[in-house]
Order: sequence, then C-alpha cells, then structure tokens
Amino acid sequence: MEEQIANVVLIISTFLVIAVFSSMILKKINFPYTIGLVLVGGLWGALSIYYQVFNLFKSIELSPGIILYIVLPTLIFEAAINIDLQVLKKNIIPILLLAVFGLLISTAIIGVGVAYFTPLSLLGALVFGALISATDPVAVIALFNEIGAPKRLVTLIDGESIFNDATAIVAFTIIMGIATGEAQTSVLEASFDFIKVLAGGLLLGLIIGCLGSFINSLGKKNLFLQITVSLVMAYLSFIIADHFFGFSGVMSTLAAGLVMRSRAEKVVDRHNLETLEEFWEYFSFVANSLVFLLLGLTELHIFSNEISFSSGFITAAVTIIIVIAARFVGVYTLLPFYNLINKNNKTNKISLGFQHILFWGGLRGAVPVALVLAIPHDFPHRNLIVHFTFDFILFTLLIQGTTIRKLMSFLGIRPEETDFGDKKIESLDFDFNNKGLAELVMHNLYAQFDEEGFFIKNKSTADGFMYLMKRADLMFQIDQDGARITLVTEPKDIVYFRTVLSEALLNLDKSVRHIRSVINPEKLKDIASTDTQAGPIEQPKSAFNLMKYLSVDKMIINITSRDKESIIRELVQNVVQSGAIAKEYYENVLDQVLDREKSMSTGLGNEIAFPHTKSEYVKDNIILIALAPEGVEFDSIDNKPVKIFVLILSPKNNAGPHLQVLASLSRLLSQDSIREDFLVSKSSQELYEKIKMALSLK
Repeated sequence: MEEQIANVVLIISTFLVIAVFSSMILKKINFPYTIGLVLVGGLWGALSIYYQVFNLFKSIELSPGIILYIVLPTLIFEAAINIDLQVLKKNIIPILLLAVFGLLISTAIIGVGVAYFTPLSLLGALVFGALISATDPVAVIALFNEIGAPKRLVTLIDGESIFNDATAIVAFTIIMGIATGEAQTSVLEASFDFIKVLAGGLLLGLIIGCLGSFINSLGKKNLFLQITVSLVMAYLSFIIADHFFGFSGVMSTLAAGLVMRSRAEKVVDRHNLETLEEFWEYFSFVANSLVFLLLGLTELHIFSNEISFSSGFITAAVTIIIVIAARFVGVYTLLPFYNLINKNNKTNKISLGFQHILFWGGLRGAVPVALVLAIPHDFPHRNLIVHFTFDFILFTLLIQGTTIRKLMSFLGIRPEETDFGDKKIESLDFDFNNKGLAELVMHNLYAQFDEEGFFIKNKSTADGFMYLMKRADLMFQIDQDGARITLVTEPKDIVYFRTVLSEALLNLDKSVRHIRSVINPEKLKDIASTDTQAGPIEQPKSAFNLMKYLSVDKMIINITSRDKESIIRELVQNVVQSGAIAKEYYENVLDQVLDREKSMSTGLGNEIAFPHTKSEYVKDNIILIALAPEGVEFDSIDNKPVKIFVLILSPKNNAGPHLQVLASLSRLLSQDSIREDFLVSKSSQELYEKIKMALSLK
C-alpha cells in the first residue's frame, strides 16, 4: 500500500516537472503548450516501452474516472468563474444552437456516414458520433486562452465547448443505452430524458451555487474558507448530479460556477477574489498539464498494442473527413441562420471569419477519451471505435491545433487590445510631462479605485504598467507609458474617471508637498476639469441612484457664511441639526473636514466645491447641498468663486458611494444651464425637486 502511494506521488511529481520544463521549451519555440504536451506524453510513453527504467509509466493511461470526476469539474468550474457573464448572456443563443442542435446534427451525419463507409452498425456509428462531436473544453479553453482571441470569439468557443460537452455526455448515454439494450425507448422518450438530464443538472447546480455563495458571505474576508467552499462546490455539484441523480454533472458544475461568478463581488472580498481566481487558474494549469501528458501516453499505448492500425489507415482517413464535414454542416448552417434572424442588428451577427475559426477550432480532447473508454469491452467493434476516436483526436490536436493561429492571422483576427469586447469605447490621453509624476498619479489612482471597492488587475508594459479596474458595469483601462497616462472606457464613464483623477491629484497634493511646483493649478485644471469638448455627456445606462442619499432637510438655498472655514462649519452644523450626526461628535467631524481642507482644497472649478471626509463618527453616507448665489472664495482650481457646495460625509469602514456621488453630481453640475437653474431656487423643496428632475432625464 505504501509503495503504491509512493508510486502515485512519484508519477504526479514527474509529470509536473515535465510540464514545467515543457512549458519553457514550448514557449521559446512558439508551439501551443497543451498540444506540445501530447507529443511529450507520447515520447514519454515510448521511453516506458523500450527502456526498463521508465517501466513505472508503462501502465499509466487516462481512464474515464480520472477525466470525469477529477479533471472535468476543475476545468468546467474554472471556465465558469472566469467567463465574462455579460458577453456570455449576449451570445447565449448562438452558443446553444451550436452546443445542442449543432451536436445533434453532427451526431446524425457522422452516424449515417460512418455506418455507410465502415463495418460499424448504425447504432455503433451513432455512439461514435455522439462522443466525437463535442468540442472538448479541455483542449479548446487551454488553446484559445494561450494564443489569444477577441473576447466574443473566446466566449463562443468556451461556451459551446462547455455546453456541448454536457450535451454529448447525455446523448452518448442515451444512445449507448439503446445500443446495449439497457434502455428501450422511443424518440419522444429519449428527447424527454435528454431535457430532464440537462435541466436537472442545471437546477441542482443553481442550488449548490446559491448555498456556496451564502456560506462565502458568512466569511467574506476568510480566504481559506472561500477556496475550500469553491472546491467543494466544483466537485460536489458534479458528483451529486452525475452519480446520485443521473443528471448532467457538467451542467451542474457549470451552473454552480456561474452563480458564484455572479455573486462573487457581493460575497467575496475583492482581494480574496483575485487570489481565488489565481488559485483556480493554477489548478486548471495542473489539470491541463496532467491530462494532456496522459493523453499522449494513452494514444501511444493504444496504437502500439493494435497491429491493425496501419491496415485501417484509409478507413480512418474517411472517418476523419466525415467528422470534419459534420462540423462544417453544423457551423455553416446554424450560424448563417442565426445571422439571418439578426439581420437588423449588425452587432449581433457572427462574422464569416469567426465562423471559420469556430469550424476549424473544434478540437477534441479528453472527454471523447473518457466516453470511448467507458464503452463495454463486449460492445461490437469497440476497438474500431476506440481507434477512430484517437485518430481524430490526434488529427485535431496536431493539424487543426497547430494551424489555428495561422488561420487567425490570415483572417486578420487579432486579440483585442482592451477587455471591452465590442462595446463602444473612448480613449483619452493625459500628459504629465514627467514620468515620475505619471507614476505617482497611477499609484494614487490605484489607491482611489481600490478604496472604492474596484477589482483591479495589473500588468507591466514596455515603459510603465497598466491597470484594469472593474466594478459592476464600470470598467477602466489605465495605461501609463512614460509621462503619458491613457484612459480607455465607455463614454458614459468619462466624467466618473475625471472625478477620480481630481481626487487622486488632490491626495497627491497632500502627500507630495511640492507638487504645485511640478504641475501648476492651471495645468491641473486642464487635466482634471469635468468640462469636455465632446458635447453632452451620455448618461450611464444603469445610473447610480443618487436620490437615495438626498433629502429636503439637507438642502440649503442661501448659505450665510463668507469664508472657507465658516462655510464648512455652517455645513457641518446643518448636518448635526438634521440629526444625521450626534451633537457630541460635531467638533470631531468638523476638525476632520477642516484638516483635509488645510492641505488640499476640494474646490474643483466650475463654481463647485466638494468638501468631504471619511469618519468613524459617521454611521451612514450623508450628502448636504448648499447654494451661495453670489459666490464665495474657496481656493478653487480655476481660482473662481464657488456657488454650489456639496458636503459628503462617509463612514470610514463603508465609503462605497463616495466616488459615485462625486461623479454623479460632477456630471450633473458640469452643465452650465443646470447650475444656473439650481442657483435661482426659492426653497429647499424646489432645489430638491430640480435635482430629482435633472437626474431622471437622459
């Protein structure tokens, strides 16, 4: 027993060492990693056959249990928690067309064609058609993540491979049951079973996903709990669905992963989420490495043990042509049909170039191996089906897999430079004339977005670094190249970023005493002003609900103080009088606001000032708006008097809406006509109603 355990550990360790060295070599020669591992696995298998020292690996090969219960849950769950839900939702119809109807069409064509040209019966050929028709997520996800592709294309490939993996397993099980006589069923009953197995897996996965997300919410900052819960979700959802209920394990794991992805930002601390994603990426790397090495070993062992392989070359070649033809019919029938029903919506159409990649990128891998090895040994022509399966897998990996990159290049399909996919985006440049200053600004931007709860990914570039910052429907790509900072975002979010940049520069002013000697107030105004030459600012499609933080009792239409400190004192006094802050905390909160103003003014120009602070004495987010129609000096960026003051007080440990408030009001008050209308308000109620009306307009 101890020797068996030691051998297993030795084998896994050896494979991981091989994987590490192979990844370095394959990267240098620019060869696809996963496909290279198949060749390395085959070479290792040859060594085990001809050299005594490698005998330990002679009997090692892939088995259905390893693929279905160890490898597949890992890869499906990792794909689910990393997939872009918005892109998936937008492309779910073509994905399901290919994954369900495409697979059934392919199964039928292969069944009829292979039965006609080979010794297989129709049922035997349909069994082969079902198992070989699924584009394998093990191969496809690994390859396309490695070589890069546009987000929509990646989602189409990933989505189809995951969903049709579930479809293939269900179809294979039903056809296999009919072929072996274990299931006597009509076409109608088979269709009902097909839907029941998929829907049952989906429902069970949703339940497990919701339960896992609830447990994660109980320990939002507990990283080890969340990693453990995610592991349990991935494997429990698969095994319970497949082993105990006879549902689709793939659909169950997929649903659990998608639920976790959709709930992650609410139930998992954002720093933990980054670590959790990295953990699953590593886990996926290990699973991919082991499965492709084992696939190479298994291929070699099967071919070396069967002397009939060379004599059946022509039959195998015909089978490969039939399978490719079936894929061709599925892709070039269903996707043009989808484009036809979307003829009035050009953005939804799938380009001919994408269709070519979907056709040629339909690789096969470990799942067909699991299914074909699960065929009973007494099944008629089992060895022939096994050969056909491994022949085609080898063809897709070595021919299609190694040429897909060149096909993408030939078709002019490039990886997207941003993560925005096909969304309408705008690019803005901010030149700071000094690389060191640009780096300081980037660090302060990072701090601002991090404090506001954004999920941030970063990577180094040739002459700087890039941040991708995302929360809900907000996303910003910020690239620092020398002294220049480039923003890429949707037009509706530009004002939000300008507000954050203003805040970052003000914080930098506090941290770096002599920043004014590097960037003068006029330059600061040019960079951070909320004015824009692009015309009216597009309102966000899902606008931040500012009204929930506003109330009539916190509207002052004619502030009486005439200097900066007195104004702030009057603003805080009004908040206390409204009961939003306890009277005993008045001096504490006042001192915090004044201390912030001493080192950096919050007068952002355009006759607007945003005095604010985050305080342990504040329980809920507070907004108070005050008008000074005659204007008051406030050390503003543009040196103009301030007429509208917005006091923002946020809890120190929950300051989430802070920047949303700044961005929403900046967007609103940047329009001259709106500011002028607010300033002539005759009562607090009138001002409140005007703000409400302005925010409701698109």
